[in-house]
Amino acid sequence: MNAHHFWQWFLANEKILRNIHSLSEKGREELLYWFSKHLDYYSPKIGYRFIIPHLSQEPPTLSFSTSGDPELRILIVQLLETAPKLPHWIITASITSLADQDPNYFEKEYCLNSLCCKPSQIKFWTLLIDPETDQFILAIHLDISTNNIDPDLVYETVVAILIDTLGDEKYNHHIEDIIIHNQLPVDEEILELKELKLYLESYKS
Repeated sequence: MNAHHFWQWFLANEKILRNIHSLSEKGREELLYWFSKHLDYYSPKIGYRFIIPHLSQEPPTLSFSTSGDPELRILIVQLLETAPKLPHWIITASITSLADQDPNYFEKEYCLNSLCCKPSQIKFWTLLIDPETDQFILAIHLDISTNNIDPDLVYETVVAILIDTLGDEKYNHHIEDIIIHNQLPVDEEILELKELKLYLESYKS
């Protein structure tokens, strides 16, 4: 099962999930069983938790986690990338910054299908800062050829690396979108990915 099939089931059942407290104990168990089953079809290793308030007007939260398995990070990023936009839900993940934890992070290679890339092979510059959200749209250039690789795959891999570099909270706070460029511009300040965190924090401070 791919991520879209999981979200199809979720969309069909999200209203009853929001009202899970009104179900009988057997009804709750059955609903969560099928949620877990459909998530297992996508990946049986991904952890999750629901936070569904009883009476407050706060939206419920669905949060995914790697359960300590770093190989699940890209799968979770793909799951979040395909998540439907639902005003009644907060859909998130617990992904921390690998760059903060591993001094050799930028020289470790990511391989996703036919694309292998190290974080040190990524450069960036700012295309736009959204005046409404104060978030960045970044231009991204890879120091490797991606001519024969599906552009969606390149995009997914770079997003996964950026989330691993910043952590999901900082990524979602600072980054609105990225655009992959095959050529480096001649009139922009080009920075290496290891400078991204300080660059964003310096702007915000």
